[in-house]
Amino acid sequence: MTFKKKYVVFIISAALILWALPFIGSENLSFQAVWKSSGQYALDHRILWSLRIPRLILVLTVGASLAVLGASYQVVFNNVLAEPYILGVSSGVTLGLVVAETFFDLRSGTPQNIAVGLLFAGLVVMLFLLSYQWRSGRGLEKIVLFGMGLNFVFSSLLFLVLSYRSQSLGAGSIRWLFGHIPWLNTSQSLIFLLINLTFLSGLWAMGRLIDGLTLGDSVAYTFGFSPAKIRGLLFLLTSLQLTLITSITGAIGFIGLVVPHCVRLLFHPGSTRLLFIISALVGALFLGVSDSLSRTLLPPLEFPIGVITTLLGGPLFLALLWKK
Repeated sequence: MTFKKKYVVFIISAALILWALPFIGSENLSFQAVWKSSGQYALDHRILWSLRIPRLILVLTVGASLAVLGASYQVVFNNVLAEPYILGVSSGVTLGLVVAETFFDLRSGTPQNIAVGLLFAGLVVMLFLLSYQWRSGRGLEKIVLFGMGLNFVFSSLLFLVLSYRSQSLGAGSIRWLFGHIPWLNTSQSLIFLLINLTFLSGLWAMGRLIDGLTLGDSVAYTFGFSPAKIRGLLFLLTSLQLTLITSITGAIGFIGLVVPHCVRLLFHPGSTRLLFIISALVGALFLGVSDSLSRTLLPPLEFPIGVITTLLGGPLFLALLWKK
């Protein structure tokens, strides 16, 4: 298949999938529900516009954002194994949730208070990382090792707390460990979308600078910018965005690690900005399909979204590697 045909097929397939996703669920909806809100389509119309569309906005936003974050980490660290959760931010957020739920009766709080508390936990982790990076301009390897060390510490504390409360484990912490998609209303989903678009726009604006980082620090200096400062700004943007996402959905694995690899294998993007665009589209579609499957495989049971993304995408990724 030629280069242009590959993109045409991808765009048409993406449009068809996006159109079909809101109508797929434990309760299949009629396409007439899009514009008819009375009569036999009244219930379908309400389900579509009050539940399915806001959830789809959230899912597409999370999928696109995680894929772009994964792509940016892999480029900046020049490491194919880098992914959004490598620096320990999600572990810190999850630990904050489980500790609060165990010792401070988190379940009595409102969803807004819960999200604010988790954002605070993520910001604490981010400050650790930024202070370490800015303290003496340490190299990439040491930053990754420091983040992995935080990840190990937080994960150990997390399982220690889970062991403590193993006899009365709540569903909330389990959902956060494997990822879950909450039911938000339309205004909440749109606010979440706009905030993430702001972060993604910042990464897009830094696309050429990130391209310079891939050529090495010595070359980056000749372009007139400091690699350490650019990386510090990237850590700030990506950590803030990842903290926001994790505080809403928990840790959704696989997307940030593997989607950028699949994009490179299939499309061979020539720049960071093109990699971001295609990764965002593929990540959004992939998480959208995974979410539909999590709700329709065995209704009314809803499987953890992180489990579905791994089971669905793992064999696909292995097949692509085998073929290439």
